[in-house]
Amino acid sequence: MSSPNALAERLVALDRPLLVALDVDGTISPIVRDPDRAQIPEPTLSVLAELAETPGIVLAFITGRDFDSLRRMEQLDGVWRAVEHGGVVLAPDERPGDRLLPEPRRKALEAFRAWADEQASDAFVEYKPQAIALHVRAIAMRDPERAEYLMREADTLAKGLGLHVRRGKALREAEVVPSDKGRALAEILERSGARSVFFVGDDLTDFPAIELATQRGVGAFVRSTEQRGTPARSAEVLDGVGEVAEVLQKLLALLHR
Repeated sequence: MSSPNALAERLVALDRPLLVALDVDGTISPIVRDPDRAQIPEPTLSVLAELAETPGIVLAFITGRDFDSLRRMEQLDGVWRAVEHGGVVLAPDERPGDRLLPEPRRKALEAFRAWADEQASDAFVEYKPQAIALHVRAIAMRDPERAEYLMREADTLAKGLGLHVRRGKALREAEVVPSDKGRALAEILERSGARSVFFVGDDLTDFPAIELATQRGVGAFVRSTEQRGTPARSAEVLDGVGEVAEVLQKLLALLHR
């Protein structure tokens, strides 16, 4: 585990263009009970905006959020975005197009939504173009057994409907098409022309991207009290959103010295 100063020095020595790719919730935005209320702190947004404008730096967000939800939080220019766990990769200034689901897939997602609306009304349910995410963090704080029950039921129903199940911290998501943050990171690396990468994430869904980043630069994992497992390969470990912000600030300072 490197100090923020040592990690920033390591990053500034990587080949450029350097891709700085970040998960959002739990990485640069503190985890909150209601995901709609999550915010990226203003000082971090300011650093990110400067990084996006710095020669030799490519900035990207790789998140489980959909495009509109991400844009509500950051509204930055010149940034790559991989949304819906990497299911949609967008270059700067690109917007997602319409995606029509085949009838059987649409009906499967509608059936999962009907269950969530009726049986999981106490959870925060996030509706995406090709997925439905069930967030049970608030329930787990007051009734852990209820939270576990809902996640088990979501697993069973999604599998029965032929949907892909994504598991995260206090999260179950039913997806029409499985996606992968590692593949999204690889696509951004190739399309952007970056020669090295720094990726930071905090959940099981981030492990493929962390793995790739350790091979092409630096991968980092943000640990928390909800941590389950660790990345397969050696990765830097950061203590929370505050330390991620500190590393980004120190990196920016070194780039402009």
